Amino acid sequence: MQAKTFNHLLGFSLFFLAHWFFGNLYEEIVLAPNQLANSYEALKSWQGYFTVTNQIYYYVPLTQIAVFVVCFLYVKSSNTKEKCLLKKASIFGLLSILITALIVTQLNLKLFFGDIEKYKEQIYNLSVIWLIGNAIRLYLVGTCLYLTFKHTFYDKKQ
Repeated sequence: MQAKTFNHLLGFSLFFLAHWFFGNLYEEIVLAPNQLANSYEALKSWQGYFTVTNQIYYYVPLTQIAVFVVCFLYVKSSNTKEKCLLKKASIFGLLSILITALIVTQLNLKLFFGDIEKYKEQIYNLSVIWLIGNAIRLYLVGTCLYLTFKHTFYDKKQ
């Protein structure tokens, strides 16, 4: 693979990994803590407000594609130390996708898109679990971003 193409793909991945990380950081710090105070009413308001758009349009599919591009770059890399960084980044990225799938299917569909009347008694506990799961996801995405970014500044002459 040509270095120019490799670098463009790397830049794409860095941008959308940062996009994913800072989107989830915003949710962790600004949005989600509000649902811990009167959880039912907070989520009812959230569902009423987000009627035209939602987070799916922000996160899907480019954030997942960014992880797969990192995996592709790992496969295409020939330098041993470079390959090691991209392998670790790929693992953390794939784990990020896995935990996101769990969060979306087990929590988001209930809390943000489901019938909150059905889960009224569980909303607070599910919200706490969401915050913990998102913190874990932040760590995984952040580590993937860091390792990919570290690769960018890796001295190829070593």
